[in-house]
Amino acid sequence: MPESVRRPAYRTWPATLAILCALTVYVGGLQLWDRMTPSTRALPDGEAVVVGQARFTPAKGWLMNISRSRPGQSMVLFKNGHTFSVRTSRWFGGPEGPLEREQRLIERGQHLHVEGETSNVLTDWGLQGTTFAYYGSKLSGRFWLMVDPARASVVQVDFYGPNDDATSAAQALDEARAMVASMDTEAS
Repeated sequence: MPESVRRPAYRTWPATLAILCALTVYVGGLQLWDRMTPSTRALPDGEAVVVGQARFTPAKGWLMNISRSRPGQSMVLFKNGHTFSVRTSRWFGGPEGPLEREQRLIERGQHLHVEGETSNVLTDWGLQGTTFAYYGSKLSGRFWLMVDPARASVVQVDFYGPNDDATSAAQALDEARAMVASMDTEAS
């Protein structure tokens, strides 16, 4: 009868150690990169910023949320729990389409209530649009929509924040109105 052949044991620990080291360096590197990459950026005081075809002057003290902003498409600012979001896109229809869609999204998608009727808005630069307020149990906000048919563009501004401090909310709303008033679509 043949003798059983003894094979030498494979050494798996060097490969396992190499994989463990590679994963540790990869995960540690990602964590280090995350800690070193800023998530916010201060904006220059009194200087206009550009989002797509729109430009406006941010109010003092508002910071840009880099992770939620997309170059040429959207910019998200925040201050004291309030958010000011500007989105621009191409639009070839009339001003009613995006307005009705946003109201439906706010009411049905976010389960908030639209307050009152829409009203017209005119910026300092002559950009016309509509606005409406909305509210919920924990937050309230205002939405502005400006359609520029000549440039086939739409600018959507969504401002919202918590309901807990009426003074802070009123001040933030005044700053949001000033930012919308400074808006135009002359940027290229």
